[in-house]
Amino acid sequence: MSQTNQETASQNIESYQKFNFWSLLFWSFIIIILALKLIVFQQVTVVGDSMSPNYQNGELLLVDQINNTYQRGNVVAVYEDETVSVNANYFTRYYATFFLKRIIGLPGEEIEILGSKVIIYNSQNPNGAVLDEPYIPDNVKASEDREGYLPRTPIPEGEYFVLGDNRSNSTDSRVRGSFPAYSVFGIVSMRFWPLSEVAISTHDDYTFSPLTSEVESTRIQFEDRNKGQVNQFFRY
Repeated sequence: MSQTNQETASQNIESYQKFNFWSLLFWSFIIIILALKLIVFQQVTVVGDSMSPNYQNGELLLVDQINNTYQRGNVVAVYEDETVSVNANYFTRYYATFFLKRIIGLPGEEIEILGSKVIIYNSQNPNGAVLDEPYIPDNVKASEDREGYLPRTPIPEGEYFVLGDNRSNSTDSRVRGSFPAYSVFGIVSMRFWPLSEVAISTHDDYTFSPLTSEVESTRIQFEDRNKGQVNQFFRY
């Protein structure tokens, strides 16, 4: 074989090897994406304004359905119908309806809502402390200060108290009761549409503020206003 033919054959082998490398890389990437989509992540669409302005109607999110270490502050997709969640299987996600809410109360805690102030009672705060929620808009806080009220309520073990960020326009644990862990489908991990709003979901530790005389006064006002009424705290 001439030197020219040898060089040509060598070039052909090198080109073939490069093609195989990039082809393998491409299909490996496709397989990984498909595996993540089929096993780990589920796309959900935000419907309604219950999480506004932090999540807007029509946005597309990726929900991590594998991580079940739920923490206060996680934005989660929860099954609207508990019966569906009890009998859920792999294919349920494709027809089930989900609520998008934020975990506020943890299993074994107690929660109280006085206007825009959420009070948590737990081992760290046995006498109660106000949860600082900087993501709640001022206009929502103003609306809740006039009408938001939930007496001190225990959260059963294995269940979570969830709320919408737009408190004045959200169906959540205030009327549906706490959600069992098995009814939580997954944690929002990313917003990928619209492109201008792409963001990875992060989790920050909450801070608490001590109860003040103003909070105590607000409690008395709400208790007097709701005296004699039965608290409609339903399990769904």
